[in-house]
Amino acid sequence: MLIVAFLALALGLGFWILRPLLRAESFQGGEYPAAAELKDLLALRNVAYDTLRDLEFDFRMDKMAEKDYQELKSRYQGEAAEILRQVEALEARLEKDRGSSARAPAAERGAR
Repeated sequence: MLIVAFLALALGLGFWILRPLLRAESFQGGEYPAAAELKDLLALRNVAYDTLRDLEFDFRMDKMAEKDYQELKSRYQGEAAEILRQVEALEARLEKDRGSSARAPAAERGAR
């Protein structure tokens, strides 16, 4: 009898622990890839800024020639500018999507 009670308790506890894993997801799948892309772009932006800062430091410490510094600086500034352009475009697209999704329920309420 004690074994049956223990098994019932263990099964109930196991079900209670695993219940969140068995439930269906409730997030909107359409927003996740854009958010992940924005996160990646912001990380790349930070890397570009860090690289430019390191280049500046190395040049001021006389660890590289001015020609090399200018060449690398212009290259990384171009990359940073491209990343910023992509971030702005993605943010604008996300804002437009949020605006259209926020207006859709209002339009549905007006149609009733």
